[in-house]
Amino acid sequence: MCRWKRLMNENELLIKNRLREATVILERANLIICDESWKCDSSRPPFSSFQLVMQGEGTVQVDQTVLHPHAGQLYLLPACTHQSFFTDVQNPYRTYFCHFEITCQQTDLFQLVQFPLCVDAKDPQKAQRIFQDIIQSCKQTDISSALKAKQAVFHLLCYYFECCPPGSVSFIPQSFDSPLSSAISYVETHLHEQITVQQMAEVAGYHSSYFTKLFQTHMGISPGQFILQKKTETATLLLTSTDLPISKIADTLGFDNQFYFSNFFKKQTGMAPSSYRRLYLCSCLDS
Repeated sequence: MCRWKRLMNENELLIKNRLREATVILERANLIICDESWKCDSSRPPFSSFQLVMQGEGTVQVDQTVLHPHAGQLYLLPACTHQSFFTDVQNPYRTYFCHFEITCQQTDLFQLVQFPLCVDAKDPQKAQRIFQDIIQSCKQTDISSALKAKQAVFHLLCYYFECCPPGSVSFIPQSFDSPLSSAISYVETHLHEQITVQQMAEVAGYHSSYFTKLFQTHMGISPGQFILQKKTETATLLLTSTDLPISKIADTLGFDNQFYFSNFFKKQTGMAPSSYRRLYLCSCLDS
């Protein structure tokens, strides 16, 4: 049974569940050509900033990390970090910037998730278009402009994710309670059983009511929702990456029979397991 499982690791789970509840506020965005006045010895802005270097050289320091971003690179300045920067006056920066706030349950995302501070843009022209979309949304005054702005900032965050080297984005350990980690691992290794919230609480060493509140605070969803989410994710994985009969998948995930599994899956996804598998295979053929 274990050979069929390719479950998301714990770090990815934590990040994914935080991002589910992320909210963003766009502060400002533009394209600037820097000169000798573009410098700061020390600042601690309340907002985060993404910047795309189009040309030029310079130095940026974030807390104790010193960067020398160059053309074709994206760099991140997380909110409430100590920052200093200046450009080479002989070869000044021409850069897009986007100031924004992104929070998860009123906590800044970059206090929860650690990103590389500087990455190579895989497709600089695509990155430039994203910044241009953000700038354009700032200039618009119609009702939908605020939604477009948020969508564009999320698009930029996704693009930054894509440019980060594999394994370089991580959940900051001190922001997570380790007993909950044990409960998460328990769910991942017991998906073949009918897991209860009480069992998760016992593994974590908490009373079930306190455990539920703690889990909701850290993960953004209840323990019961988490169990359903993990079973659904694993079901979709097995439906799309194996030829296992649906009855076997039902057994693998701890359902008494195929009928109960099919009802569960349809409730979670809106589709019967057989229809989901068929649609996936058709999309693969089309691509």
